[in-house]
Amino acid sequence: MNSSESKVYVLSGYAKCASANSDKYKLGNQHSIGLLTTDENYEDNITQLETFVKGFGWESISFCIVEEVEDINALTNDVLISSFIRAQENGQSLVVNDLPIAV
Repeated sequence: MNSSESKVYVLSGYAKCASANSDKYKLGNQHSIGLLTTDENYEDNITQLETFVKGFGWESISFCIVEEVEDINALTNDVLISSFIRAQENGQSLVVNDLPIAV
């Protein structure tokens, strides 16, 4: 696999739970999220990426930081490693912190 195929963009931010049917998240709570995508044109396609996140029951999505990861060995967190692999296989992957953001 060449480096252009293995590059993943990690868009970090937060979103609000919009689903009352979730056993894991409470309706209205905000959580940190990470959207991993292989779409190098993520800035131009942000609407489609937000639609992907909304499909999992999230709203009020805001991305704050974008990082490029070319080498899976740079990741040390098992959740991010598995999400990196899913993004490579499926084009994108969503990670949500289980704990809500406390303000």
